[in-house]
Amino acid sequence: MTPVTLDAHSTRPPHSAHPESSRGALARDKMLMAALDLFGRHGYEATTTRMVAQQAGMNLGAIPYYFGSKDDLYAQSASWLAAYIADRMREPLARLQVDTTSEDDPEVLVAHLVTFMQAHARALLHDAAPPSWVQFFMRAQTERDAAFEALFGQVIAPSHDTVCTVLGKALGLPAEHLRTRTLAYLAFHQSICFRLTGDVLLRRLGWDSFTPSRIDALLELIGGALRDQLLGAIRRGGQA
Repeated sequence: MTPVTLDAHSTRPPHSAHPESSRGALARDKMLMAALDLFGRHGYEATTTRMVAQQAGMNLGAIPYYFGSKDDLYAQSASWLAAYIADRMREPLARLQVDTTSEDDPEVLVAHLVTFMQAHARALLHDAAPPSWVQFFMRAQTERDAAFEALFGQVIAPSHDTVCTVLGKALGLPAEHLRTRTLAYLAFHQSICFRLTGDVLLRRLGWDSFTPSRIDALLELIGGALRDQLLGAIRRGGQA
């Protein structure tokens, strides 16, 4: 794949000299949604611009007109998804920062972290985003391409950094310490795994869907397990 440059702040392709009308913006959004779905389900190599145009109900010439190339379309799809996730993370992360800025009690800090992770997991389970968007996110991490850089820079690193800051205070360690970063990563993994492997979990639990009461029960279990892990790590101090 040819390397591409991502501009997370741009809402129009940089090469285009045509001002976008509301009709043009709608056409562009339709192609982005089709691209996210197809790139997520089939991957970059197996997805063609013809497939995207057909699914979006557009002619093939619309893609070079609005995006330039397949690489540009892929890049802007990744930027759109990164902005979508970052927008949903912004308020919970800000609340976590505010709640813990002047707090020093490790148990209280852990309680705030657990509340944040439970809210994060709940949002993921309730999110109406298609499974193909989750697949796009996962593919980007394994392929380590431009999409990965967009998602890492706009979503993964900022959220992980915030949690590391809070967890570091609770552990009495720097935010960048190996132990802090690893435990923070583990906490995040546990909060998102139910969305990433939702079908497997439903099968194992014998459920046909995630209902509000079932989600509440899962979050209670997640919160208790995470609280025990983090408080146990604090009690162990510098031990591995």
